[in-house]
Amino acid sequence: MKRIIIILAILITGIALKAQTPTGYFHYAPFMDINGEPYLETYLAIAGNSVTYKPTDEEDKVQASVEVTMVFKNGNIVKAYRKFNLKSAKLDTIKDGKPSFLNLERFALENGTYNFDLTLKDNYTNGKKFTYSDIITIDIDTAELAFSGITLAESITSTQRRNQYTKSGFDIIPFVSSFYPDEVNKLSFYAEIYNMDKVIGQDSIFLVTTYLEGNPTKRMYTEFAHKSRKKAAPINVIMKSFDISKLNSGNYNLVIEVRNSKNELLGKHKRFIQRANAEYNELDVDYTSIDISRTFAQKITNFKQLEDYIYALYPIANRMEQNFILKDFDPKQMKLMQQFFYNFWKERNPANPEAEWNVYKDQLKIVQKHFGYGRRRGYATDLGRIYLKYGPPSSIREDHLGEQQIISSGGADNTMIDAVDYQIWHYYKVNGQTDRIFVFVKGLDKYSLGSEYVLLYTDVAGELSYDDGLNFSSVGGLLKNLDSQMLRDIQSESSRALSRFLSGQR
Repeated sequence: MKRIIIILAILITGIALKAQTPTGYFHYAPFMDINGEPYLETYLAIAGNSVTYKPTDEEDKVQASVEVTMVFKNGNIVKAYRKFNLKSAKLDTIKDGKPSFLNLERFALENGTYNFDLTLKDNYTNGKKFTYSDIITIDIDTAELAFSGITLAESITSTQRRNQYTKSGFDIIPFVSSFYPDEVNKLSFYAEIYNMDKVIGQDSIFLVTTYLEGNPTKRMYTEFAHKSRKKAAPINVIMKSFDISKLNSGNYNLVIEVRNSKNELLGKHKRFIQRANAEYNELDVDYTSIDISRTFAQKITNFKQLEDYIYALYPIANRMEQNFILKDFDPKQMKLMQQFFYNFWKERNPANPEAEWNVYKDQLKIVQKHFGYGRRRGYATDLGRIYLKYGPPSSIREDHLGEQQIISSGGADNTMIDAVDYQIWHYYKVNGQTDRIFVFVKGLDKYSLGSEYVLLYTDVAGELSYDDGLNFSSVGGLLKNLDSQMLRDIQSESSRALSRFLSGQR
């Protein structure tokens, strides 16, 4: 089906602001100071080519100016407010182009949940203001192991003169987006770990491991892993830069893992990122070289069962693994299948791959029980695939669309049917994105008006659905008021999409 790309106000976190000018990216990270008081850092990058420049008092120089307003509310009470003009550098546009310009703000805010509003206005145009809203939670424990937010950095350098980007003796210039395009081949980050002195004792040794894992594959990329020993303190700083020129395109989590001297896991913290890398493709794994002797995979000797287990991995597999899974297996390939299956879980949990498989197997039982349809396995349905990939939703709304009119491709013989039901799955957080939904509708099966739910629409970046052209960009309000006009609109859009699909229109 031809797909229409819908431009949403918010893309991913770092949040891309594209609905109106000016455009740019926004992100935030909570921290705690040496006195145990929490505070929030906000990072804003304005795209230089999205704003208007005016001449300055310097000859042949121009400059842009954006009015920025930030408001934090707890209920109806304003807890923090800031309004200022953010100006670009003075540029010679012929020589300098129009680079992005940055802002970092720090707000003293207590632990809690805040309604946040950000407003941007180009001071040199009469365009409409852009307003973005989010729910921001600060929750840093003062007694137990806790993590700050993870700040992605464009650069980290020793401070020569203290400035707004200075932290722990370094200038941390934020990389506000979570998306790393082809031309960016270095990933740098800054984070803090709190209260290790209280957890294991002052100056006690602990191990910090940072690495990349696939999302949602959970594959650990050991070539991007780094381990360091630290002495426990009230605040331990974590900084790292590494080359990502040989990182495949895809979705990943940047992971910080803390273990004690006994190698026991004490805590883990993640930050979602995306990578585009057209210049590099990882080589296929030679599964025939994988040793499976005395492993759980070697004990799976029923061909049909192992084949089913491998097919069930597709929702959480990476691109290369999916290519293997889609092969037509033969009983003569039993050992190769066992080798692939073992390697799949070993890359996700090198210490205990069988335990990792058992956790996933329990999830497969859930999706088979609730989302299996006829002879279709639960993992092969849209509901099951999304559950396995993103976990259970924060909430589910089910309802019936009522009687619908289906129009034949010739425009005649209108048919009334007792129409499809729908489910709306709402995720508060998914892949670094806030307030995302999946809309599933019965009856979109290409071959029948069956009772299997299929994914009609989602606003999760990177996901495909039957109709990406539906305008659900304001669906957040639907979750707050399900009897609103928006619900009627979504019903109408779903009906029209169903009619178009069944009539052969694209």
